[in-house]
Amino acid sequence: MTITPENLVRHEILGLRAHVVESHDPGLVCREGTIVDESKEMIHLETSHGVVMLPKSVCVFDVQLPNETVVRVDGRLLRGRPEDRLKRPVKRRW
Repeated sequence: MTITPENLVRHEILGLRAHVVESHDPGLVCREGTIVDESKEMIHLETSHGVVMLPKSVCVFDVQLPNETVVRVDGRLLRGRPEDRLKRPVKRRW
């Protein structure tokens, strides 16, 4: 299945480029890199300075899809284990 803006939150996001555009923690804003791992509450982003762990619940991400479309996603929509996101109904907040 192709990743689209509509199904991004129900899809695997490893390997996609991401940029933190908003956060409750100002130190996390402007972090940018490739998503290399994901847990229930965190996204692990490979940056030029190493791997950074970002809490999903306090960040808003611009995620670049393989077709180079950029989608803004509230990290709260990504909370939970990746395999459990497939089972949840999608609430559009972007």
